[in-house]
Amino acid sequence: MTRNPKALWAFVLALAALGVLAGGLAAAHYSGDVGLYQAIPAIPIGLLLAFMSVRLARRARLEYDRSLGRIGGRALAAAARILGGFALLLAITGLLALGVFAVLTLASR
Repeated sequence: MTRNPKALWAFVLALAALGVLAGGLAAAHYSGDVGLYQAIPAIPIGLLLAFMSVRLARRARLEYDRSLGRIGGRALAAAARILGGFALLLAITGLLALGVFAVLTLASR
């Protein structure tokens, strides 16, 4: 067990961000009841969780460096930073896709 709770929370937030984004995508794709419009809230929620994960992972790494490695959690913070960065890229890509979809929808009217 790590004594660096920021690293643990950063990892949990990164997993939550990926879960929210994947859940929104799966719900829109596989469910007949959920369309693209109902899955839209997953993107800003995933973006917020991913951003918080990356920020918290950075703080966990700084705390690890400040304690000269005594509190541990360096690998967990690095994993959280990678997963959070990936989730952040997915959320930004989703926002761009929604923007293009909105422009094309408005242009076709």
